Amino acid sequence: MNRKLRVSLSSFIALSIAGLAVLVFIHYRTKNTFKVVLTEDKKFGVQIDKVHYSGTKGGRVEWELDAESAKRSKDEDLLVLDKVRLTFYSSDGTKYLLTSREGDYRESTGEVTVNGDVVVVSLSKGYRLATETLKYSMKTKMVTSEVRVRITSKDMAVDGLGLVAEMESERFRLLKDVHAVF
Repeated sequence: MNRKLRVSLSSFIALSIAGLAVLVFIHYRTKNTFKVVLTEDKKFGVQIDKVHYSGTKGGRVEWELDAESAKRSKDEDLLVLDKVRLTFYSSDGTKYLLTSREGDYRESTGEVTVNGDVVVVSLSKGYRLATETLKYSMKTKMVTSEVRVRITSKDMAVDGLGLVAEMESERFRLLKDVHAVF
């Protein structure tokens, strides 16, 4: 009887340890963590995957910046971003979504510059802006571009060279070579 009890207890302990090892393995496999890669690059020190920044004012979220990955410059206030997604909100709650292939963020000035297949949409207002490069200032809430820009909605299509847009007032100016269809 004593031998059966020892074998049973030993089996129970062995199975418990094996079960605990499996649970720990599963936990670490499914745990979402930031991946930080230290690189040998002289200009950039750290690469971070799945970046999320946000800014609030008066308890209200004003903007959210997400990127697939980011590299922090060693020498200057610069975060270089891949696959950028920037959501910004006007004071009346209108939501604008900007996407692009790449960009950079300067925290001290609150400026995001994006490049490559840049698209800004306002789902509630039905506007879509497309260009190749764009700058957004989080402090002034202005969008600017020096290249060709196309703005479309269900009622119009306007394109021109250069853009200045005020997000709060929803006013924009195309600077030259403007063509419009209403």
